[in-house]
Amino acid sequence: MRSGMRLSRAFQVLVTICILGVFPAVSMGVEPGFEMTKACRANLAMLNKATAQYIKDGHGNLPTWGRLKEVYMMCLTTKYLPKLPDLPTLDCAYFLVYSSGENFDWYCDLHGLIGGDKTYTFRYHEFQIQARANSKYYSIGKYKTHDDNLLRWCGYVPTLTEDIKYHYSRNPFSTVVFVILGLFAAWFVYRNVFAP
Repeated sequence: MRSGMRLSRAFQVLVTICILGVFPAVSMGVEPGFEMTKACRANLAMLNKATAQYIKDGHGNLPTWGRLKEVYMMCLTTKYLPKLPDLPTLDCAYFLVYSSGENFDWYCDLHGLIGGDKTYTFRYHEFQIQARANSKYYSIGKYKTHDDNLLRWCGYVPTLTEDIKYHYSRNPFSTVVFVILGLFAAWFVYRNVFAP
């Protein structure tokens, strides 16, 4: 009887802590996905600035679409871009899409453009990513493929571990409490149902 009451009290305390943990004010952590996106957009801004300077200096021999290393070797070099940017994630890769001297953009394979007329929000492993696309470049086949790949990320289903990490980065306190409650519930079911 007493062990049942203790168990009930412990459960009530955990539920109360869990409810309090739901409030966002409890956790003031920084969203890692936002930090990755911010770092990636800073790289894109640097690439756009270098390309704009290259065009301003009277050069116009840019490809309609090109990978960062190819465009760097062909046009930008260290004069316009002292060093290649560091990639925030393993899936980040930078490409140039170019229509004219005023219509060009660098985009990331995961984060898209700095600005555009479309926004996709999706899960990238345990992170939330907000990517942008621009329909004015859809006539360029490689860019349209990139846009289709962003849509595929929207259907990504994270694993249980990625799901726990995702929720932990958004609200560590409530995630820890939910995991403890889950383990406690699993132990309780095992003890009362499956134990000999």
